[in-house]
Parts: sequence; structure tokens; C-alpha cells
Amino acid sequence: MALPVGSLALLDGETSAAKPRKSALGRVVSIGMSRSYLDAVSGQPMHPQARAVLDGFADRAWADPDLLHHEGRVAAQIRQAARETVAAALEVPPQTVSFHPNIGLAELAVGGAICARRAAGYENPPVVLSQVERSAVRHAATGVYDSREVTQVSVQATGALRVEEFRNAITERENLGVVAAVQAANTELATAQPLAEVIEICRGKKVPLVTDATGTLGLQPVADGWSILFADALTWAGPVGVGILVVADPAAWRNPFSAPGADASTKPADTADVLQSAGAAAALDAVAREMPDVAINLRGLVARIRREVPRAIPDVDVLGDPEDRLPHIVTFSCLYADGERLASELDRRGIAVGSGSACASSVGLPSHVLAAVGALTHGNVRVSLPLTATDADVDHLLAELPAAVAAVRSDAGIQ
Repeated sequence: MALPVGSLALLDGETSAAKPRKSALGRVVSIGMSRSYLDAVSGQPMHPQARAVLDGFADRAWADPDLLHHEGRVAAQIRQAARETVAAALEVPPQTVSFHPNIGLAELAVGGAICARRAAGYENPPVVLSQVERSAVRHAATGVYDSREVTQVSVQATGALRVEEFRNAITERENLGVVAAVQAANTELATAQPLAEVIEICRGKKVPLVTDATGTLGLQPVADGWSILFADALTWAGPVGVGILVVADPAAWRNPFSAPGADASTKPADTADVLQSAGAAAALDAVAREMPDVAINLRGLVARIRREVPRAIPDVDVLGDPEDRLPHIVTFSCLYADGERLASELDRRGIAVGSGSACASSVGLPSHVLAAVGALTHGNVRVSLPLTATDADVDHLLAELPAAVAAVRSDAGIQ
């Protein structure tokens, strides 16, 4: 069936056959001021390699890859190439990799581990995780309809998991079919978790470990030995809305979304769009190759922010581990300055930053991560540098931040 005349043209702001008018997209107003985007955790511009793949494969990756006609087989070949590209970057077998929408990815990973334990004969497996896991992981561990024991292991002031407390929690529950969930690093504080030690404990107790590598994958190495790993492609400047799931141990995963009474699959089936999957794979491949040089730049910029902000502004605490950390994130709390108001003030001055956790601030709740480390829960600014961040971006932040903090504190009656 043909589309109405002019329907596609409107997307480019062109006119219809009868009456000239602009589409909604054509009416979007660009921002003229010079801006510095420093909120990569929430999203960042796609890597050029991902954009090239999206453009190059757009007319070949649209068919259903599970169908047997020519178009379907071409799409299946593109999906398989994407899988092999990710596998090569992570040094895992291609059959362990699958692509999925990022919404529900944590439930697919954590819920899959729980279902596998049930299939092994454990009625309601408990879950042990760190206090600072992302909200999506915490929600998946609790389950919407289930009532299970979820143990949150406390963290140090830096946000790093207390290893001995984790060991004890696992040991106490190892005969109950416990599942462990520990992130590679925290995306609010940037602190890397002691994942190698966690893996050793889980391996010794034969406990499946689910690792959330969002924020880490593509930026720095992730310790080997986890059972299930997942990550959002935003981490490595991939397309929005797609993520990857890697099941290293087939016995550790069953499909949590299988119909009641059906045999749960032991291998995740790809559910993400083929074209988006290819873009995510291309971006990860490119970033993995570039990262040694990019990481040096990002670490230098973050070190500068961590050093200069306390010098420029009184009553500021810089959070997270100063050394064992992600290369691109720094969070600091400013006493007497509301974090969201400060983020808005910086935005007015041409600088985009985050405040607290995105999942918490979106519903008006204090960050559970900041509460866990004893930091201010409403006075924080999170700077997360995109892969393309420059000295000029940091210059801009350091030039505007003192005045922005003074303005917010003045509005609150603090001089």
C-alpha cells in the first residue's frame, strides 16, 4: 500500500502537495550558545562508526532475521556478524552473545539466573547484591510478583563492596540456591568494585554471578569469571535503546519470560532490532580499539576536575575512590546547594551535567547510592565525560561552576 503523498517529505520539513507547512521535526529550534555536554551516563552522541553502520545497512537489515527468504537471511547474516564483533571485543564465544532492548535487560539477566536456580530444584532462591546496584538490578532481584530474600551487602565510604561481608552472606545461603549480583563499577561514584575477589568467592561456592557492566564495558577491562554479564550500549556510544546479554555459563540462565508450564529456553533469543544491534557492535569494536588513548585523556580531565573543584568552591566533597575508578565520571556534593537546581543553573550557562542517579531523580527520590556511602542525597553533581570530551569542556565547567554554586546558595539564603 502506497503512503499518502507528502508523508515522507514532511519529515524533512518539506511541503505537502496542497499546503506548505513544516513538520514537528522541522520546527525544532537549535540552541545557539556554546555548550559543553558532560552527562554521558544518560546518553552521548553515537560513535561515527555506529552511524556509518546504521546508514550503510539501513536498506539490508530491516527484514525478520528468523525467516528463510533472501531478505531474512541477509538480516540474519548482519545479526550474526554483529554477534561475532561483540564476541571478539569481549573475547567470548559468539553463541554466548545476544542483543536486547535496554528496557528489561536487568530483569532478563537477573531473572534468568533466578529461573535457572529454580530449574535446579531451589524453590525461591535468595539474591545477594551490593547496596549500590542500579535500581533496575534491585527491582529485578526483588521481582514484581515474588517474595524472596534479598540481601544488600554494605559498601565502604568510596562505594566499594565489603568483600568479607559479601563472602559471609554467600556462605550462609549457598545451600539455598543463592544468586549473586555485583556490578563492575558504580556509575554514580565511578568506584570500581572488587569484582575479581567476588568472582573468586562465587566460583568457590559454585554460585552464579550476574555482573552489570553498564558504564564499564568498552571503557576499561571487566574481570573474567562471571556467569552472566549485561550492559547498555550507551556505555560505548552505541545507539539508544539497545544492550547486550552474555551468558558465559549456560547452566546459569533460563528464560524468565517463558509461558507458565513451558520449558524455559537455556539460550537467550535476540529481541533487539537487527540494525540497532549492528550499530552497537560497531561502536563497541571501535571504542575498544580507541580506548587506550581515550582513557588517558578522560582520566586526565577527571583528575583535573577532582583537583580543581574543591580549590574553587568552599564546602565541597568529592566522592568515590580517587584511584580505582572509571575514567570518565566524577561526582561531588556542594553543601547548601540543591543538586537539581545547580544542574539547572549550569544548563542555563551552557553545561549539561547530571544530579544524583537518573533513575532516582526521575521519580523525585533520593539516590540510594549516595545514601549508602553517607553522602548528601540532594546536593550532588555528577559529571560524566563523553568519549569526545576536551580540555575546553572542562575549562567551561570550571569557569562557570563557582558562579553557579554561588547563585544557587544565594537563592537559598546562604552567602
